[in-house]
Amino acid sequence: MHPPPAPQTEEETLAAVSADLPYELQSKMFDQLAAIGLGGAGLTITLVGSLLKDAPFFIWFAAIEFGLAALIALIAQVHLIDGLFRRTPIQKRSRLMTAIAVMLIGMGVGSLATSVFLEGKKDAKHEAAAKPTP
Repeated sequence: MHPPPAPQTEEETLAAVSADLPYELQSKMFDQLAAIGLGGAGLTITLVGSLLKDAPFFIWFAAIEFGLAALIALIAQVHLIDGLFRRTPIQKRSRLMTAIAVMLIGMGVGSLATSVFLEGKKDAKHEAAAKPTP
């Protein structure tokens, strides 16, 4: 029977982490933000073509915000790769671009939800007006 391994100190644990790991995780996060942005834009455009065809014009703000989030994430990915090749600091720019992409996704969700809410209110009014009064 083997004795249990000795507990690692925090310094030993940090030393075992690859220096490339933060960059890889940042890159994956930009990939995910771009995918969420494209998915949100696609969902908005699909809803405009079906359930929300009579929605107010600002539903298009949601598609634009989602699309901009995807574009920002892709630009951030390019800057991350470029910064790594040039060996220049990129942490501040990556953090800023991540915040902008997340903010735009949040704005897109808010714009889409507002459009759905307003369209639902309009449909409820039409249904109430269509019901015969006793």
